[in-house]
Formats: sequence, structure tokens, C-alpha cells
Amino acid sequence: MKPLAYSPGFLLVLTLLGGCKTECEMEPCTSTPLPVKSLEGEYGCQDTRRNLTINLSETHTVIRSQVEFDQLVSGPCHPLIDFTTYDLVIGKKGLSSGNAGINYTFRRDCVTSKPMLHVEFRQGLTTEAPNITYHALVPKLNPGEQIGVEIDVKYQ
Repeated sequence: MKPLAYSPGFLLVLTLLGGCKTECEMEPCTSTPLPVKSLEGEYGCQDTRRNLTINLSETHTVIRSQVEFDQLVSGPCHPLIDFTTYDLVIGKKGLSSGNAGINYTFRRDCVTSKPMLHVEFRQGLTTEAPNITYHALVPKLNPGEQIGVEIDVKYQ
């Protein structure tokens, strides 16, 4: 009996059709941005970068209740926050030049489901070295759930 001979083209087609049952059907996941609110936008606070005070240094915390907020945060604007809807992510960052503004992006990682807040500081050319308070009102987290914070400093 003569062994079967296959052409290279036939083998390629067989490989493409047969070798793609699981990997080729998987779509790459994307982490969709979720809404981020601020004390300025929701409660009319002014320049919280400089006017909110919390005893932190180069880190952040999640505040989940009005009692925690009242105990940990001080400043001229101290609203009653809707903690049934939001959690407050708040932190401090020392910078080497003047801050022109802060941008926030909040996502839930599509693979790990971990919430991540990306904080982008837009820096100017002044030589002041501010210690800036950043914050974001994020959709209510699960009890005990932690949030990752990524800091990015951009110079204009």
C-alpha cells in the first residue's frame, strides 16, 4: 500500500481550519472607562488640590462613609457626600513643579476585575513644589474591595 502524500497547501489549510478551536475564538478584552466624579463637579468645591487636607504622604485611601470623611478630611468645602452611590478615593502627591491640573480615568480591569484609578498630573514650569491632594468619586466599590492607583506626571 502506498502512503498518502499531502501537498503543502493542503496541510496549511488543514492547520488553519483545525488549529483554531479555542484561541482564535477568544476576543481580547478591553477595560471600559467608568464614570469619575469630583467634589468640584458634584458639590461645588473650589480647587481641592490645595484646599482639601488629609494626613497622607505619597499614598491614597478609600473613604466609604461620611463618618470617615468627617474624621480624615478637612478644608473649606466639606459636603455631605452620597456614600450610597460613591466611594471617595483620595491621596497626596508631592510634585517638583507647579500643577496645572489633574485628569482621572477609572476602569475595572477586564481580566482581574480589579478597579484602577489612573491619575495624570499636568505640570507647568513654575518652581513651586506643591504637595497636591487628588481625589475621585468612583462608583460604590464592594465591601473591603481595594483600588489600585496609577500616577502619571506629565510636563507641559
